[in-house]
Amino acid sequence: MDEDFFRKSDMYHDLYYVTKGRERCTPKHSYGPMIREYFLLHIVLDGKGAFHTKNSKYLLEPGQFFMIFPGEQTFYEADEENPWEYIWFGFSGKVAKKILSTIGITPEMPIGSIQSFHESKYVIEEMSSMDPFTVISRLKLQGKLYELFSLLANDDHVRLNEEKPFDKVNKRLVYTENAIKIIREKYSDTDFLIRDISKELSLNESYLASVFKQTTGKTLHEYLMAYRIQKSRDYLETTDSGIAEVAEKVGYKNPLSYTRIFKKTMGMTPKEYKKARKQR
Repeated sequence: MDEDFFRKSDMYHDLYYVTKGRERCTPKHSYGPMIREYFLLHIVLDGKGAFHTKNSKYLLEPGQFFMIFPGEQTFYEADEENPWEYIWFGFSGKVAKKILSTIGITPEMPIGSIQSFHESKYVIEEMSSMDPFTVISRLKLQGKLYELFSLLANDDHVRLNEEKPFDKVNKRLVYTENAIKIIREKYSDTDFLIRDISKELSLNESYLASVFKQTTGKTLHEYLMAYRIQKSRDYLETTDSGIAEVAEKVGYKNPLSYTRIFKKTMGMTPKEYKKARKQR
């Protein structure tokens, strides 16, 4: 593994590097679960691997990237047969989150593809190998960081915002992100139905289902169920609420249905999970 760490400089506040590096992983090599204090971008050069967030799993190949956000617990692992090689760039700064949001990279949508990867790969590899310690090379690297963001901001990763009209963004990602927002806002409503999402977005139900599956790898129902189970784990770990009360808080009218789904997902009942957490 090759890694550089950057000294903090008074010259850079809005956007600055923390670290950069490169690694060719061994089969099943993993990192995490881990929480970062800065943004960390990984770009896959070769091979395959999986990136896990709190609610999703993404399978990634060469030319794709994943972004780790500060405070988000993540885990990533190299493929057993074709382990990946990646380059990473850690960065922070006052405008970092705004830039990522503007180009469509969010905690809900932390993955994507590098624009014209074969042509852009040399820029990424050049950045990885540049000296981070001299003033001149650091200034060049700062410019390259903005160039890198421009490579992430292709048609599949440009978010609808004030400066860009709707017809210039990829609607699939906008629809998916809006569907996720609705799920996270209404998951606790016991009367909430999947078809309510397409109604609220004024989209054909089948079309939205197809778009969401293509973008996230999950169906809308699977995402809703996973999010409800995750929220219920938070209640089980941090409150004294009973199982029936927790079930209702996360949108289940029938505690038995909640218990069945929880056990299928976690391998134990909510009661067993709560007991196990208290014994830690």
